[in-house]
Amino acid sequence: MNAPISEGLIQRADQTIQNHRDDLITLRRHFHRHPELSHQEFETTREMSRRLIELGYEVWVRDEGTGLFADLTPDGFDPEIHPTVAIRSDIDALPIEELNDVPYRSSNDGVMHACGHDAHMAMVYGSGLSFAALQDELPGRIRLIYQHAEETVPGGANDMVAFGAVDGVDAVLGLHVDPELPVGKIGVRDGAFTASFDLFTITIGGKGGHGARPHQCVDPIFVATQVANALYQFKGRNFDARIPSVLSLGTIHGGTVSNVIPEKVKITGSIRTIDPDQRSSLEDHLNRIIGGICMAHKATFELKMEAGAPAIYNDEILTDLFREVGADLLGDDGLYEIPLPSMGGEDFSFYCERVPGAMFRLGAATRAPGYFLHSPHFDIDERALTIGARVLTHSALRLLKRGVDELRSRH
Repeated sequence: MNAPISEGLIQRADQTIQNHRDDLITLRRHFHRHPELSHQEFETTREMSRRLIELGYEVWVRDEGTGLFADLTPDGFDPEIHPTVAIRSDIDALPIEELNDVPYRSSNDGVMHACGHDAHMAMVYGSGLSFAALQDELPGRIRLIYQHAEETVPGGANDMVAFGAVDGVDAVLGLHVDPELPVGKIGVRDGAFTASFDLFTITIGGKGGHGARPHQCVDPIFVATQVANALYQFKGRNFDARIPSVLSLGTIHGGTVSNVIPEKVKITGSIRTIDPDQRSSLEDHLNRIIGGICMAHKATFELKMEAGAPAIYNDEILTDLFREVGADLLGDDGLYEIPLPSMGGEDFSFYCERVPGAMFRLGAATRAPGYFLHSPHFDIDERALTIGARVLTHSALRLLKRGVDELRSRH
């Protein structure tokens, strides 16, 4: 097992990806045509497991049959002195009916890869191909994580962590396609990269009755309107306005007919923040606000919180590595410094809580302005596939070259 990584070896890895450009497109289209919902990615997991075993990876699949991680371990590997670098892809699709008229359109009605996970799988596999071609020249172990249920709360990354996906890992790398960024660019950002994501359900109880006699009732619809207004306003007076946070109400349900005051109303919503202290105080704030309004109107309430993924905080050294690799592969014009964190959630954060980790955005815009993530018209420019695979591969190889002393000093 050779310790150093030469430029020639990196170039050979790069050439492997370039040689398989059409294969990566074919693989991405296969997964796009056959999407599976969260916790139902059985065929996707089986297909990736088969392919990785053929490349010489040792594969571990969860007992549930969804999600796996795979190791490529060179001869002479010693976990005490050789590093392990992981690269993660998510694998689930969304319950969206695809509206694209393309040959690889989803064949699973009502299910679509509208968030680019099909592309992520292909790019991580492209990196896996290049590592397999160089297995016994690698000065460390490569781990590929194909994770289920990213689109759920709290996210499949929690399951993968419990399954051991980052045990013994010194750094974890990830990417996400960005339909608003041109092909040939990557977006990078130190520190806060995404927001935490938590759901809440509020059930307001009243006293139902005739719509003509509200004085005999406790009207939960009226109370719900006061609660909704208060929730939309509370951030500005309870949270530091300089720290981003977003509260959105998604549903309000109550009543069945127009002339009857109902017994209860249910409100659901989400709240996102990049600050852990703000996040930890959410339930207390909501209880005080809802409780005060309900007490004033003689209503009752129940609040249920469902914790999602925490915010991603990109490791500074790994993000600098993405900058270095991006500039080398794409030129200085290929780097986009992301000015603000996304308020979307991403369960890659669960890995970053255990080991140093970082994610970058990969330009994949098909046209300007293009369609956003989770759109039924979402698609990518497939030239992005080899770019993403190359950035991941170069980054992982350079991390292996740095060795365990530098990587483990920050655990």
